[in-house]
Amino acid sequence: MTENGTHETPDGNELGDLIGAVGTPEELRALLDSPGVDDALIREFAGAVGTAAILDRIFALIGTRFRPDKAGRGHGTVRWDVTGPDGVHSYHLVIADGRAEGGAGAPVKAKVTLGMTLPDLLRLCAGRLNGVTAVMTGKIKISGDLMFAAKMQGWFDYS
Repeated sequence: MTENGTHETPDGNELGDLIGAVGTPEELRALLDSPGVDDALIREFAGAVGTAAILDRIFALIGTRFRPDKAGRGHGTVRWDVTGPDGVHSYHLVIADGRAEGGAGAPVKAKVTLGMTLPDLLRLCAGRLNGVTAVMTGKIKISGDLMFAAKMQGWFDYS
């Protein structure tokens, strides 16, 4: 943060390097826990680098944190509607056959749909936001199979 209270924004290459450096919830937590990081800074960052670039990285990594032993026979497709500074971005997560694979675009049919802001998604993925609490407080909007959504949080490793 500068002396006049504004944030210094690194150039595009530095921002891209930050996104590429995140590979675990622990690394994401370290970024989110940095001094001065709040919703406004996250939105500014997303505006500079692109919300889609951040979401592409998150959804590429989400499957690596899936714990099939915790999911058991649980399966289904989740639609994620994430609001960034440039609007709503839809992504999907398919959980089937002991795997979870995420990607850009809304699924044809979803078992559950989750809507949230980009800062809240990042906190959720970093283990800083409890999904059930976020639904109860209105930070996450949910429609569809509520039981599936509640169970799903326990199927991922946040360490």
